[in-house]
Amino acid sequence: MDLSDYTKANLDSWNEVEARHAKVNKDLNEKVKAADFNNLNPDFDSLFNGLEIEGKSVVQVGCNNGIDLLSVKNKGAGRCLGIDGAEAFIEAAKKLAAQSGQQDIDFVCSNIYALPEEFERQFDVLVVTVGVINWMPDIAKFMSICASLLKDGGVMLMEEIHPILGMYEEASSSYIDASYFDTEPYKSEEGLDYFTHDKYQATENYWFQHTLDKLLMSALEANLQLLHIKELPYNVGNFCADLEQAENNPPMGINLAWRYG
Repeated sequence: MDLSDYTKANLDSWNEVEARHAKVNKDLNEKVKAADFNNLNPDFDSLFNGLEIEGKSVVQVGCNNGIDLLSVKNKGAGRCLGIDGAEAFIEAAKKLAAQSGQQDIDFVCSNIYALPEEFERQFDVLVVTVGVINWMPDIAKFMSICASLLKDGGVMLMEEIHPILGMYEEASSSYIDASYFDTEPYKSEEGLDYFTHDKYQATENYWFQHTLDKLLMSALEANLQLLHIKELPYNVGNFCADLEQAENNPPMGINLAWRYG
């Protein structure tokens, strides 16, 4: 399989799960109406506070249903654009944005690897939140495309599941079951319901392990200069959540900030 095959399979699988996620998040239609709605984890939220986000243009890559971008908009951001390749989640994001009453926020459905050139060098801030990079077959190309969206001096903020968790098999007591350096795609047909963890016969999807050095080097090669890195001891992505309480818990999340140019 090539890059387009992997991304098509993954996007088909994400489109398939949106209705399941919507059932779990029925209260979002009301929650987003609050002027102070904020879905960001405290550590990640603090990065925006340090940016003086007021009036700045923001793009989120892999925006899902848009609630993180709405959170940033509520902090005073200017023009906001969410990008996701799953049409079902883009439609959900548009509906939630309409419910919120916020202006100057839009969402576009596009495979990130085939993003129109019109968005290049348009944004002050780029956001990637939990659950994006491990669906990307080519992390170097992904980081390069992200960098292309930023104005000179623009900042990219990322919150993700820590790469070390790629070694673990999720269970009631999650355990190490893979090499940190495994480069083979992980294929699954058990579904993407990370809220209830229900298993169902799903469209096949492919998950990719990216080591921390590969992520950092891909950013460097894309002319992104590291500003901040923080490893987090708590659950950020509903994956192997039991490890948060383990006596010898691994890092579970990571926050990063880069400046372009």
